[in-house]
Amino acid sequence: ALGPPRRSPGGIPIGFDDDAAYLASYEQWLVRRLLVAPPGVRLLSDLDNFRYATLLCLLRADDLTLISIWNPTFLTALLERLPAWSDRLVRDLADGRFRPPEPLAPLLAASTVPDVPGQPRRAELLASLLNHQPADSPAYDCLWPRLQLISCWTDAAARPAAEQLARLFPGVEFQGKGLLATECCVSFPLTAPAAPVLALQSAFFEFLPCNPDGQAAADAGCRLAQQLEAGGRYQVIVTTGGGLYRYQLHDQVQVLGHYRDCPLLRFVGKADCTSDLVGEKLSEPQVRQAMEDVADQLGLRLEFALLVPIREPRDHYRLYLQTGGEPLSASQAGRLAAQLQTRLEENPHYRYACGLQQLDPLEVWWLAHSERSARDLYQRGCLARGQRLGDIKPLALDTRTGWPDILADCGEWRRASSRKE
Repeated sequence: ALGPPRRSPGGIPIGFDDDAAYLASYEQWLVRRLLVAPPGVRLLSDLDNFRYATLLCLLRADDLTLISIWNPTFLTALLERLPAWSDRLVRDLADGRFRPPEPLAPLLAASTVPDVPGQPRRAELLASLLNHQPADSPAYDCLWPRLQLISCWTDAAARPAAEQLARLFPGVEFQGKGLLATECCVSFPLTAPAAPVLALQSAFFEFLPCNPDGQAAADAGCRLAQQLEAGGRYQVIVTTGGGLYRYQLHDQVQVLGHYRDCPLLRFVGKADCTSDLVGEKLSEPQVRQAMEDVADQLGLRLEFALLVPIREPRDHYRLYLQTGGEPLSASQAGRLAAQLQTRLEENPHYRYACGLQQLDPLEVWWLAHSERSARDLYQRGCLARGQRLGDIKPLALDTRTGWPDILADCGEWRRASSRKE
């Protein structure tokens, strides 16, 4: 969605229009009969219209039993718009029409979300349910009484968003997807174990041990599946039946134990997402773990947390923060900045750069009150930089610059520094 079709210099199409294209033709036919949104929805180039169309298709499906998405923020971002659009959506549901917030040509509207028979009784029921939702803690599982399972990413930087989504569906079971790469399936969930199991028959796997800072351990050598130790962290290397030989996925996993001698793997983060302004080598898994630990210590619920490099007036890092529940106080923000700075300095390269004053200390910018979602602005910024909506993954560290301008529209940011006075 929201990305033009791309081709290689040789004219080969890049990617698929939808996930069903991974399957054979008969399987595609079966799967597409089960999908809520018609394939034409991907033709909508406006983000609000795309979200409105997807919400309308979801509300039409009173028999919905399974929601399968990648990024949990895909669904939370949809539901954030539901209160504002509820009257319009209910009216379209009752009439069987598609009338998005931004007007479309009739032919385009009909080709994306075709008109269907109206559902006035369901529209009346949904209007009543939506009108009685508390603004501060809505629960949307009542809109789909047959919904049993939501499958999405639940590990690494996706965990806070998955927890937020679970609060919106308190009566629905959640299941993490495991680690699925384009190249192969690394792990998949079972019902009994606490973490996904290694997909032993998907590929030949090797594992490179990692240091606590997320970097590959020097001269450690690769391990095979039966040599993995509980608690250890590793980078995944695959050899596939399709011809990839010792291909480094740059995915870091932690072994949480074994199930019938098969390793249980939790995705930790992307080992190749490393920020290196002056040699500090901050990795995304290290930053995410530090954020989660400090937030737990301070009793904070992070709805949006993103560390970015800032080049002016001198190189340093800035944490943009939006919390759930009570607004962050200045004293809490100051403690968070100081504790996070301490945790990041466990990386000797970062500590050395700060000690030499090559890097200024970390600062925290947080939203006291805002009607805008920082996550939504982040997604819009990624779209503006050429990413497709489905390719935007939750990150604790984004190495690109320019985020202050993109996030400025979110509201009034307040600042706290970790600098020791």
